[in-house]
Amino acid sequence: MESKKEVEVELEEITTVEEDKEEEDQKKETKAEKVEEGNIYSTLTSPSEHEYGVPSSTRSYTVNKDTSLDIRRKLRVYRIVTLVLFVICLLLLIVVLVLFLKLTGTPPCQEVEQTTRSLSEQKCSLERCQELYQLPQRLCSDCGKGWLRFENTCYFLSQNRLTWQQSREECQRKGGDLAVITNERVQMYLSMKGNLHYWIGLSHLGTNEWTWINNAVLTVRYWGDVSFPGQCAILAGNEPPERSWRPYSCSLYLQYICQKM
Repeated sequence: MESKKEVEVELEEITTVEEDKEEEDQKKETKAEKVEEGNIYSTLTSPSEHEYGVPSSTRSYTVNKDTSLDIRRKLRVYRIVTLVLFVICLLLLIVVLVLFLKLTGTPPCQEVEQTTRSLSEQKCSLERCQELYQLPQRLCSDCGKGWLRFENTCYFLSQNRLTWQQSREECQRKGGDLAVITNERVQMYLSMKGNLHYWIGLSHLGTNEWTWINNAVLTVRYWGDVSFPGQCAILAGNEPPERSWRPYSCSLYLQYICQKM
């Protein structure tokens, strides 16, 4: 009996020692964990790694906020630049349209005749004349090949040269006569049409006064250099229109200007 009790006592003591040892081991482990955790927090609070001490949610929020501000600034700049470029493109488009209209605009038929374009571009067709001015058939009739119409009168600027009398006869053969200039508009028009010297229907043959071939009164004068001797008048196309008339010898061979209605 005694031996059995002794065995039980010893077992209890062994069990108590083991429990005490387990408790001691658990305390040591707990203490070690605390020490390790303290080392981690001391590391995280190091100045060089201060960012890691900030909670993760706070860090991500700060980064996202700064990025959003940068994106907004960039978008604002892009919008301003886009608006400026749009305004510049709009202004350039307006300028191009204005220039296009000016360059391609077609003036009325009569205004075209008064420009300095080539002779072929100055002609007005019968249909165009009637469309623009609603004039009778006789006033809108075609002048014929090589003739130009101005203020319901047809003019022909020759390329060949003849004397004054021969020029008049040639104009009569064409159904007209040498040109008679009775106003500034006709003078300006004929002066712009050629840069040569042309016989016109003005002379003082057999008289002391300059007279038109149709006996019209000489109301306007555009004399330039009158030092040349002669009884017949020319129009110098290379001179200013306001002083382009000159007296020439009627026997000279020059170009001429015919006129017909």
